[in-house]
Amino acid sequence: MPLKLFEYMAAGIPVVASNFELWRDIVQKTGCGLLVNPLEPNAIADAMAFLFAHPVEAAEMGARGRYAVRQEFNWGSEAKKLLSLYSSVTRVP
Repeated sequence: MPLKLFEYMAAGIPVVASNFELWRDIVQKTGCGLLVNPLEPNAIADAMAFLFAHPVEAAEMGARGRYAVRQEFNWGSEAKKLLSLYSSVTRVP
């Protein structure tokens, strides 16, 4: 999982993320930022310019990211998954 992405989300910062499958799923699901092709510098610049030009939308994206971290992308919810995995691999048939 992309730790930096979650750190920015937890801080309430709208993200400009590469349009990779894992990141795309998270950003689209939460509405916490914009996705760009990382090989297109103009697309990155345009996304950043959009956030600066639209501070209300940027703040809303940041708030959605913070909410998503508090509700879903945190140790409390991930610990359950990890413990379940440990339990499934340590069972003796």
